Amino acid sequence: MNIKLECVHVDTCLPDYWSGHHLPHVQIPVWHGMKLCEIKRAIKSELSQGAVMGSTDNARLLSADMVRPEEEAQADRVTRAAYAAVDRIKPEKKGQRRFFLDLEKTTDDDHAETVYAFFVFVGIE
Repeated sequence: MNIKLECVHVDTCLPDYWSGHHLPHVQIPVWHGMKLCEIKRAIKSELSQGAVMGSTDNARLLSADMVRPEEEAQADRVTRAAYAAVDRIKPEKKGQRRFFLDLEKTTDDDHAETVYAFFVFVGIE
């Protein structure tokens, strides 16, 4: 049975304001002018580290260091589907190259709180 997921941006905020989601999701730090390749790389980094939150079986499989032998095939399918979903992320506006432009520009000297973008993995038919 093939699994197809979509990686959907659902919120950008300080982590204290994120109320969570039951579906598998990750958070990545973002900044003004971030490129799509940087966003995808950050999401894949979270996946590779198992830093996936949520309360579904797919979330558990994506975040587990070890799965039961009978779950290995399912974990592999879900993992491949999650990476494929990240690869398919496209900008809403064709040709858009920079993202999170509504965030204030910061410098290394700033002591601003880190803003995060939250992405949910949604099953699609």
